[in-house]
Amino acid sequence: MLHIHLLGIPQIFAGDAPLPLPAPPKAFLLWAYLLLRRARPVPREQLTYVIWSDVSESEARANLRRHLHLLRKQLPAPPQDADWILATRSTLQWNPDGAYWLDVALLDRFVGETASEEEWTAVVDCYRGDLLAGFYDDWVLTERERLRQRYIHLLEQRIALQKAGGDLRGAIHTTQRLLARDPLREEPYRYLMELYYRVGDRAAALREFERCQTLLRVELETEPMPETLSLRDAIRDGVALEPVTPAPSPAKSPPVPAPPLHQPANRRPRWLLVGALLLLLSLVGLFTAGVLPPNLALQPITVSISGPDAVQDTWIDKENSDLPYDPDEPGQILKAFYPQVHLMFFGYPYDRVLVRFDLTQLPSDAKVRQAVFDIHLADYINEDLPEPLPATVSIFRILRPWQAEAATFNFPWSQPGLAAGVDYDERPLGSHSFHSGTWISVDVTDLAQEWLAHPDRNQGLMLMLTEAPQGAHYWVDTTDYPIPNRRPRLDLTYTR
Repeated sequence: MLHIHLLGIPQIFAGDAPLPLPAPPKAFLLWAYLLLRRARPVPREQLTYVIWSDVSESEARANLRRHLHLLRKQLPAPPQDADWILATRSTLQWNPDGAYWLDVALLDRFVGETASEEEWTAVVDCYRGDLLAGFYDDWVLTERERLRQRYIHLLEQRIALQKAGGDLRGAIHTTQRLLARDPLREEPYRYLMELYYRVGDRAAALREFERCQTLLRVELETEPMPETLSLRDAIRDGVALEPVTPAPSPAKSPPVPAPPLHQPANRRPRWLLVGALLLLLSLVGLFTAGVLPPNLALQPITVSISGPDAVQDTWIDKENSDLPYDPDEPGQILKAFYPQVHLMFFGYPYDRVLVRFDLTQLPSDAKVRQAVFDIHLADYINEDLPEPLPATVSIFRILRPWQAEAATFNFPWSQPGLAAGVDYDERPLGSHSFHSGTWISVDVTDLAQEWLAHPDRNQGLMLMLTEAPQGAHYWVDTTDYPIPNRRPRLDLTYTR
């Protein structure tokens, strides 16, 4: 199965294995154009005009033939000898029946009114950044803005549904994603002010107003709108807001067809799943009535906590020490939403990775038997660093509260980069030496039990390189990484 990610930094995977992008860049752009217009054949004349508009017609046709040949050579062999690219004398088309998954296709076909929670999570997670980051052809910019507006519309719809359904914390998380993609709009700040106020956090609501006011003054040289000022006044004075209108029950409708993916061969019958559920409910009732033996409650339950809905992470570095984003990057995406971030060593730990897991969905009386934190580091290779260098990474407990969308190298710490003994516990939970990309695992059983008993103490973990030669550099896969099994996770076993 070919997995193609065009949103954000383009990436291709055959299964879980990453593949290089087709080269040269024009070959990749030819492929991207066909993928974005996968529904119908594209005239060859259109391709030559769009991609090679700066050369003569005859040269453009020759370029198309040459780059099509290069593209086909670099794509993996298609299954069952079905060509990836369907060609006639006058048209080209990406094979719509091929065994592939495309993030843009997921975004295009999504229907929010009938979507399940899992489908919403998938579509929100698939948008890792604006289309074809790093490419600036005119047609790319047009498609980029179309998909960006599509994603923003879906986020606003998601916020409204979560709010109407009573999931105010979820709506806060979605609004933070909206702000990451549209940081100069005032409405998302107003959403956050209202949502924080409704969950009882007046201080956070007023902080969002201050962020909004500062941003508008600095970036746009204007003041907040009257609606924002009125909401600020109501929050400051403790005025009750109008109750939220409950969401109507979604109408039943057929599911939207998925792209052509292979289906599991041994799907269990639905009656079997229903029967298992009824049996589980029966057991719960019997235990509550005291019929089942008490030691049934002691059976261990194992959960794996991972993904953007349950994990906050970000990267803080010295270069942009006061900013949660890179000012030179188009769109200024928050570092909290990068799919991969850096860990570097230049005679000292240059940057930090912060990770925190949400344990609020676990039972409050759970007794943690084991908790293991896992995170994946990948090789960083370029012309200056042709092979990875040995390094030691250490994991520390964070002591000071922070938010992924706002944290920087300087904020909210008592000194830049976090102060030992104040912002983080200087005693490492674990240190691991390695010489190439690897998984790092650390036992955090006692810490997880403390976090569960005292949620206010759950400020997460910090990673940094503590020993390495000058210039050591690794990627760290984050909770927004496109392949779920490469994301940070907390594997936790508990009893009740």
